[in-house]
Amino acid sequence: MSLGKYWHLFWKFRGIQLMKMTEYRGDFFFWSFVSVLWTIFNLFAFSLILRVSGNIAGWNQYEMYLLLGTFTIIDAFTWSFFFENMSNYTRQIFKGELDYLLTKPVNTIFLLTTTENSYNGIFRLIIGISVIVYSLIKLNISVSFGGVFLYVILLLSGLLLMYSCWFIIATLAFWVEKLDNINQIIPGFRRILQVPRSTFSGVLSLLLTVLLPLSLIASVPSEVLLGKSNVTIIFWLLISAVLTGLAANAFFSFAIKKYSSVGS
Repeated sequence: MSLGKYWHLFWKFRGIQLMKMTEYRGDFFFWSFVSVLWTIFNLFAFSLILRVSGNIAGWNQYEMYLLLGTFTIIDAFTWSFFFENMSNYTRQIFKGELDYLLTKPVNTIFLLTTTENSYNGIFRLIIGISVIVYSLIKLNISVSFGGVFLYVILLLSGLLLMYSCWFIIATLAFWVEKLDNINQIIPGFRRILQVPRSTFSGVLSLLLTVLLPLSLIASVPSEVLLGKSNVTIIFWLLISAVLTGLAANAFFSFAIKKYSSVGS
């Protein structure tokens, strides 16, 4: 299939999920409300910390709000897109239901990672964008088109890095029977994204910025908007996202050989 057809198929899936949402509107409004409450609570909690400390790792109040806005956007994708697809992926492995996808003339990983989504996080996404705009106004920072473009590219790279790491972990389900909590590992680490990468030092810094650069996912795009960007770190985030994506693809190709088409 051509790239254009994959793009068309991607949006077909979004349309199907939109129809499901309109069918169960009560569920959508309830979970959207819960999502907004948790987002507001998170911002409120950090505002209390900043009132006491004044800054976190050298980032002042509005710089931290901008970082939290970026985190909120990532969190919207985490629960509305990533979690939905990864849960469906592991469920299909446990029940032996991958046969249907493997016989399709479409890349299996594409089907596994794009079919599902929820619209419950749409308001969380709007809040995140609004917080970023508000912070930039308070900081009196005018961002160029190039800066916004680079921010979006880095944000997408961070999302790819997170999704690829999650996919690798979920693929372990081929060897581990019915490990229901396997999809809670990456969400459990996402709190790392709420603080500047400079918060970490020593061995922890080496681990979270070089070996498994999760601390870069929200910090680096935010640094670009704040004018604190480091070219080396920017390139490392981009390279890490690509390498992790390739590793996820290779690991799946190896793991699928373990698939027996029989539910555990």
